[in-house]
Amino acid sequence: MVTASSVENMARILLVQDDPVILCLVSGTLRPEGHEIVVASGPMQALELGRQEFQRIDLVLLRIDLKPISGLEFTKRLVKRGIEVPMLFMSSSHSMAAVIAKSLGQSAIIEEPFTAAELRSSVKKSLSAHRRKSEKPQLAASPNDDFLTHSTPDMD
Repeated sequence: MVTASSVENMARILLVQDDPVILCLVSGTLRPEGHEIVVASGPMQALELGRQEFQRIDLVLLRIDLKPISGLEFTKRLVKRGIEVPMLFMSSSHSMAAVIAKSLGQSAIIEEPFTAAELRSSVKKSLSAHRRKSEKPQLAASPNDDFLTHSTPDMD
């Protein structure tokens, strides 16, 4: 149930998910919290969104092991286009989750399997972390400074 106090926590979330069952479960968990869910059935469909559309996105929620390109490759392509948007990665690989947590912070990863409560909490933490960062003045980062620009292991 959306209350007046939760309105400030509502967000427009791009959910990039190639599994229709997971897509339904995740969006069904987040919509009742008041979030607007924009659905892309895969990374290639999500990449078709224009710059203006991405500027309206508060958070991208995606799996690391998407096909035909990984979630990390998807992110690299956005960076190359000059699009910066907060990401929350879903991963069933503990080692990959640890790398992302170390590189991007714990608020950038949720390990699978997760409960609805864990998903809601992770989304809230990711949004809060991004809002805190956007309130502070930031130095422009070079694409070479980001771990996502370095080669990653093949996710096959």
